[in-house]
Amino acid sequence: MVATFIYWGVFAVLAAWGLWSLVFSCVYLSNHENGNLWFFAIINTIFGLLGWLFAWIMSNTAWQQYWFASKVQPSAWFTYLLIGYLVLVILQVIFGREKKVQTA
Repeated sequence: MVATFIYWGVFAVLAAWGLWSLVFSCVYLSNHENGNLWFFAIINTIFGLLGWLFAWIMSNTAWQQYWFASKVQPSAWFTYLLIGYLVLVILQVIFGREKKVQTA
């Protein structure tokens, strides 16, 4: 039972931060503040790596028993969320580039 709460809690936190990041990325993009997207790309990379590590641990039932003393069936939604993070980071890196100012 503990693994279930932790699993869906981590899913909820990752989903909430991903949505928050997406909304503010759109705000910064519309305000032409592209440099701020790099901050979100770095934070989303860290969250994505931690999410992949968590998904790797949760993919093995024996590891779940070791870490959480219970087990849960992993959902495909978690994988879709992590793929969404990857796409979001790539888009933030692409759109976060600022044009160089031409010197006279």
